Amino acid sequence: MFSLYYKLNDVYEIDGVEYPVNASFDNILKLIDMTRDKTLATNYRVVLGIKMLFGKDTDLIQAYPFQHLNDIFLDVFKIYVNQGKEPEIKKDLAGKPLPPEFQKDKESSYSLKYDAEYIYSSFMQAYGIDLLEEQGKLHWFKFQALLAGLPEDTKFRQVVSIRLWKKPSKSDNEESQMRELQEVYKLPDEESEVEE
Repeated sequence: MFSLYYKLNDVYEIDGVEYPVNASFDNILKLIDMTRDKTLATNYRVVLGIKMLFGKDTDLIQAYPFQHLNDIFLDVFKIYVNQGKEPEIKKDLAGKPLPPEFQKDKESSYSLKYDAEYIYSSFMQAYGIDLLEEQGKLHWFKFQALLAGLPEDTKFRQVVSIRLWKKPSKSDNEESQMRELQEVYKLPDEESEVEE
């Protein structure tokens, strides 16, 4: 979890041994993308995820059974991607979890994958940070904080505002203009199914 009073300590302890975690923003982005790839078998995703987080030569793959690796992967994923928060499970009136198709309550307003150009140019504009030069260096938590703090005059924030726009009045001209812009910046269907 991002904190201003704790140093970033990217290690994960397993049975008393600390393993360094690659928490650079580009690695976590690749990890998120990999977990969404439905063409990969679940067990392959877990093994690949462990290698992405702990290094391709990690001894964890041989040292632990698959279920333990799966638990490690899910825990580290929760720590970094969800910043330690459990995903919210929507429940019905009786307190039972709703089926997955009812869990989605809103369309995502941005995609780290499809909006990469807007994010890149906005980081350059606002912070003078070249994200391509920061690969392997800029921490995932710092990246998220900077992304959340992008000013309104950046392309990324403008595109997100267009996607979130709702008709405020009976202005037909403004509405048709915004509907056209929403169509231009609409995310592909596969991406809008997943919350960021």
